[in-house]
Amino acid sequence: MVRKSVILTVVAALLLVSTAGAQQQAPPPQAPAPQRPGVEQRCAAVLPRQAAEQILANYRERLRTARENAVREERALRALLVADNSTKAALDAQTLKTNDARNALSRVRLDMLWDLRSVVPAQDRAIAFRCAERLLMRGR
Repeated sequence: MVRKSVILTVVAALLLVSTAGAQQQAPPPQAPAPQRPGVEQRCAAVLPRQAAEQILANYRERLRTARENAVREERALRALLVADNSTKAALDAQTLKTNDARNALSRVRLDMLWDLRSVVPAQDRAIAFRCAERLLMRGR
C-alpha cells in the first residue's frame, strides 16, 4: 500500500516537473475573463457576510501557513527528483513529508468549511463554500 502511494506520488511529481517546464515557456496569460453577472449577488444571498468573515479571519493565517508548507515540500520533492545525487531513501522521506503537508492543508480547509456549516443553511452550502474559498483567495 505504501509502495503504491509512493509510486503515485513520484509519477504525479514527474508530471508536475514536466508541466512546470512547459508553463515557463508559455506566453503570458491574458486578462482574466469577466465574472458572470450575478456571482457577487448570489454569494451575498447565501453567505452571511459578518458571520463568515469572522470564521474566515480565524482560519486565514492557518490556511496560508499550511499552503506555504505544502508548496515548500512539493518543491523539495521536485528538486530531489531532478537532482543527480538523490537517493531513493531521500525521495521516500520527502514523499512522506509532502503528503503530510498536503494532508495538513486539507485538514485546515475542512475545519474551516465545517465551521462555516453552522452559519449557512443546508440548501445553500455548496454555493456558500465556493464563495468562502473565493473570499479566502482574495485575502492571500
